[in-house]
Amino acid sequence: MTPGRSRLLLALLSAALTLVAGTVLAAGYAYARARAFRDLDVVLEGDYGIEFDPEIGFVPARDAATVRRHPRSGLAYHVFTSDRRARVGRRGERTAPEVGLLSVGDSYGWGHGVESEETYTSLLARRWDTPAANLAFAAYGTVQSLQTLRRNLDLRPRLVLYDFIADHMRRNASPCAPAYGTLCLPWSHMGMDADGQPVVRPAAPGLFEVNRRFARDFFFAKSLRPRQVLTAAEAEWVRFARTPRPEVPDDPAMRQRILERLLQDMAGAAASVGAPLLVVHIPQYLGRGEYSPAPVPLKGAISRLHAPNLFFLDLWPVVARHYGDPAAPSLRFERDGHPDAAAHALFADAIDGFLRQKGLVPAASAR
Repeated sequence: MTPGRSRLLLALLSAALTLVAGTVLAAGYAYARARAFRDLDVVLEGDYGIEFDPEIGFVPARDAATVRRHPRSGLAYHVFTSDRRARVGRRGERTAPEVGLLSVGDSYGWGHGVESEETYTSLLARRWDTPAANLAFAAYGTVQSLQTLRRNLDLRPRLVLYDFIADHMRRNASPCAPAYGTLCLPWSHMGMDADGQPVVRPAAPGLFEVNRRFARDFFFAKSLRPRQVLTAAEAEWVRFARTPRPEVPDDPAMRQRILERLLQDMAGAAASVGAPLLVVHIPQYLGRGEYSPAPVPLKGAISRLHAPNLFFLDLWPVVARHYGDPAAPSLRFERDGHPDAAAHALFADAIDGFLRQKGLVPAASAR
């Protein structure tokens, strides 16, 4: 064999060994990631529960029925949605053509961990004897809450309630929703226009289906087969190569500017149907000694707005009074930070009392 052919053979052999080693390493990494994804603390039965939306990114599925289980957190509950994508108490339940109360917000208002009947929206609707639409949804921030409200103004609500937690400020600037796993679940978010003004951007395209496949293989199934390994490999590639980046800085000044813009628009949307808007700050951390008052950017934004139909309730003093009793039970789940059924009842009492003082409780009768 000539020296030239020997060098060529050696190069080919080295390339083949490198390829094999790289493939083995990649397969091992994908397998390790698949094992980690299999152990995520979420198990779904029934419908996926969300659908693609080109503007918001994802929305609750219509007429869906899902059982959610979170084994390590010890939570299990049902999620039913209506023809209007609102959370309801049973399969096939429809949203009334007009409602007294329309709620938007995130998982705290939507009711992660509790049944629909235990959410403060349902408690208030029964107390006021008025139809309600709980259009809050897990992970949503101020941007998605505003967009949801605008789409449902034909329900002619007599009161709009928006639940706010501190993480909404981060979510408003992020192109990716908080989600289980490492994938970006794209959604609408804030950017800057040519004049330097905050503007709503639509969700980044093309990433919803990989999220659906991820859910199929790791939320609905807990096996570890070649399909799960391939899905894990796809998820990791997408995470490294296609995750969008925020367009605006996430600092206190920008947070306040964004909230001013979004809350002004939310108040305007509510006013267009003659409804007051109540912004309710729920402390994000509800354990004893963990709770905090409304963040400065939120208070600053509200102080600068002059919408006559905008009202603000900070539940921090309510939580503080509750824990003033050393024997008072926790307001959060033991292994999950979301409000439990007792917290929803406490919030409903506080909201009801505030609105009665203001004369804003929706009348039971239709318009």
